[in-house]
This record gives sequence, structure tokens and C-alpha cells, in this order.
Amino acid sequence: MKIKFKVLALVLVLSLSWIGCGPSPQKSEEPIRLIVRGDDMGRTHASNLAFEKCFQEGILTCASIIVPSPWFEEAARMCLEHPEWCVGVHLAMNAEWQDYRWKPILPVTEVSSLVDEDGYFYPTAEASLAANPLPEEVDRELRAQLELALKRKIDVQYIDTHMDTLEASPELHEVVLQIAKDYDLPLSQESGEQLLSIYEIPPDQKGKALAEKLKQLVPGLWLLVVHPGLDTPEERALRDINPEGLPNVAANRAAVTKALTSRRIKSIVKKHNIQLTDYRQLQSQSEDFKRP
Repeated sequence: MKIKFKVLALVLVLSLSWIGCGPSPQKSEEPIRLIVRGDDMGRTHASNLAFEKCFQEGILTCASIIVPSPWFEEAARMCLEHPEWCVGVHLAMNAEWQDYRWKPILPVTEVSSLVDEDGYFYPTAEASLAANPLPEEVDRELRAQLELALKRKIDVQYIDTHMDTLEASPELHEVVLQIAKDYDLPLSQESGEQLLSIYEIPPDQKGKALAEKLKQLVPGLWLLVVHPGLDTPEERALRDINPEGLPNVAANRAAVTKALTSRRIKSIVKKHNIQLTDYRQLQSQSEDFKRP
């Protein structure tokens, strides 16, 4: 009996050892990484305050500044006061707001194909393209915007584009790609990210929609593009001239700020192990970070 027991025990030990040496279930080591990029910083004083709030109290990780816009100088100062913010230049050749326009950085005589008869950027992509913008003038103006941001000591970490004009023409898109290469900067939305948006969601549903989108994320690099703002008289006065522009701009952008700073959204990020990141972190973590 003792011999039989020893034999059975030996067989059991060998069986367990064999099982332990077998293949283990494969686990994905890739995390869920999320860039939260806010567009149009510098557009208004209210938008600048919203960016500050979303950085300090919410999940915002990147701010894209419109250099030609009226409140750029305040935005630049805020960025200097917060060097921890990841900031990019929102390259622009449109000014889409009724009664609230901006002009190029360069003298209009040097970039006349980019502006209307009063020297302002066109409000829509269609109007810009109909004016046949010269790629060399586009190139000079966009570089001037980037250079002014650098002159203001902003630690520029990436570039992206405002509206669709620079994406609508292969020649103009090539200009943007070349600038990204020359300045060795990532081009947001073309650096391996998968895109998320709540832009067209009604204000009272933005928070719920964002919560559902975050819960469904799978491992990979994701980019949420948003437009933070506040519901102020300044913002309520603005009207988007674009046919596809959203009504109630103030309410829509205030809803974005509310969603990004809500306890619910921050709790979902934590519960689902979503790693908030930005372009500065991605570049420091990997020499092979994708560039155009």
C-alpha cells in the first residue's frame, strides 16, 4: 500500500509540474492610452479660462493654440505660467466667426491669396479654396504662426490644423507635412492615433456620450478632440458662419468643459485603467514615435 501511495504521489507531482510548464494564457501588454486634445485656445478669454480649468480639474492633456486669434497673447502667457501643459500650434487659415475675425500673422500683401478684400482669413474652407491659395504663401504664413509661438517661448510639442481647409487639398496638406518634418514635430491625428469625438452630440448629452465612449475603449492609442469653453456673454455672442457649424456655441463648449472635469468621467478613466498621455510623454517614451 505504501509503495502504491508513493507511486501515485509521484505521478501527481509530475502531472502538476507538466501542467505548470505548459503555455500560459496570453495577456495584452498594450495599455489604453488617451490623448485629450483641446482645440482653439486663444480664441476668446473665456476659452482660455476653460482650458485652464480642464487642465487643472479635468482630463485635458493637450492644448492647441490659434496663434492669429485675438486672445493668443493671454494664452501664451498662461502656457509660460504652466510649463507642465503640453501645447501645440493649431495652424489656421480660416476665421469662421461672424463679427469676430482675425488676419494672418504676415502682412496681407505677402499672403494676399489667403485673405478676402478686407484682409481677413476666409470663414469657410470652400471660400478659402475658391480663392486658389498659393501653397508658397500658405507655407510662409503657417511657419510664421509657428515661429511666433516659439518667439513667445511656448514649448511647442506638436502641430495640428484648424477646420478642414488644410486637409481638403493635397498640395496644402503636403505643406503641413513638410512643416512637421522640418520642425521635427508630431502631426496630431496622423501619428498613429484612433480618433474620438463628441462634437456633434447635443450639450445635455455630451457627458453621457463621452462616458460610453471611454468605457468601450480597447488597448491602443486614442485621441479625443474637444473644444472647451464657458457659457459667458462673450461666447454667446459668437455665431459660426460655416453651414455645418453648431448652434449655441457657448452651451456646446461649456458642456465639454463640464464633461472633462466631471467626477464621473474621471472615475471611468481610473476604473478602466485608461492612461492619460500627451505628445511630450509619447516622444520621451519612444524614439520610434510615429511622425509624418
